[in-house]
Amino acid sequence: MARSFSKFVLTLSCALISCAVGSQSAKAKEAKKEATAVSLLSQKTLTDVPGGPKEHLRRLGIDTDVWVTQFFQGIAAGGNQGVSRYGGKLDVFLKVDAEKLGLWRGLRVNAQYEHYIGLNINQRDYALLPVNAAQAFVAQNNYHTALSLIVTQQLSEQLSVSVGKFNTMTLASQTPLIGGGGLDTFMNRAFALPSTGIGVASPGTVADRLIVSPPYILGGVATLKTDVATFNLIFADPRNAANPRVLERPFERGIGVVGGVTVPTEIAGLSGYHTLRGGYSNARGFDLDDIGESRTRLAPLVGVTKKGFWLASYAVQQYLVQNAEKPNVGWGLFTLATLSDGNPNPVRWSMLAGLGGNNLLPGREIDQWGVGFFHYGLTTPLLAGLAERRIYRRSEGGIEAFYNWAITPWMRLTGDLQIVEPWNANRPRGTYMALRLQTRF
Repeated sequence: MARSFSKFVLTLSCALISCAVGSQSAKAKEAKKEATAVSLLSQKTLTDVPGGPKEHLRRLGIDTDVWVTQFFQGIAAGGNQGVSRYGGKLDVFLKVDAEKLGLWRGLRVNAQYEHYIGLNINQRDYALLPVNAAQAFVAQNNYHTALSLIVTQQLSEQLSVSVGKFNTMTLASQTPLIGGGGLDTFMNRAFALPSTGIGVASPGTVADRLIVSPPYILGGVATLKTDVATFNLIFADPRNAANPRVLERPFERGIGVVGGVTVPTEIAGLSGYHTLRGGYSNARGFDLDDIGESRTRLAPLVGVTKKGFWLASYAVQQYLVQNAEKPNVGWGLFTLATLSDGNPNPVRWSMLAGLGGNNLLPGREIDQWGVGFFHYGLTTPLLAGLAERRIYRRSEGGIEAFYNWAITPWMRLTGDLQIVEPWNANRPRGTYMALRLQTRF
């Protein structure tokens, strides 16, 4: 009987141990599932899993990102009311740190490939400035894809030099508070691609040369960072580098040079930046005095050109609220004012200002929002010349507001509203509404 009792105790103990092990295994699996779910909701991109390929590549000095941005935008009021379009844009980013790869100290290579998808309402709304900047330059009836490539050499801790083909909207996206590029902050070109001071010299269309800011430039940038300010010197072909001829015959129409200085400030412990730029090009642009009927009669077949143009700008970004632990997280004021020669530049002056940044409510710090207004003062020779031809145009202005809700860090849904007084004087004020969904792989 004692032997039977011992056997019973041993069997019961084994069963209890088995149950305990099974319970612990189940708990471990459940905990693993919860950890995976938490990681999926918090990781930077959809494929950036802990210990995954992207993490291993970063250790070697190679960083990759793929963004798919979808747009559904429509005209709620104004000209072509009721028109709506669905489209999108694919962006592929590649960053290579040659030093980490053991190839060359201080050398970095950045590449960006863009591909257009679907449709958009640009040029259907009678506005001069594209209301969807992200789809304005790689477009259905324009260049369908684009490739930008930048090579940067860090000469010292303070000095770096970059050369290549630049996407200026991607550069603008690095601007504090206002952002840019049309992919995750403002959509209107007024905010997404502010003035650079380098202009398109070919006659082309007024919209293509607007406020001397081609979306792609071929050239170089030297950057010097000091304790008191950051200095930039840019040289570039003044034409839109999306045109293959610019790559085949660079600088055949002239060169543009821009100098800038950014001075950081601090008010009541809050960061701010003041940026002053000046640019000049020796290229030829279409002489806007030639638009009128009298000049056209004198030279009916040949458009008169004018050599040389300049632009100056002043920008301010000032945080009004900042996260104490993460200084780059906050919201504040931004503004930009520009002044040009007014001929051949079609915009004599421009102004934009607004508020924007992050939502600082707990758990919503990566959400972004913004509201701003813009006004582009078109030059008198352009407006007067068009009026002589019975084409009535005016300066263009408007407002835009957006909220970018980060469903996860890699999936973001934006609601956007724009109200624009278009440059076509015969068309009413337009109201545009959009939803934008971005997924980062």
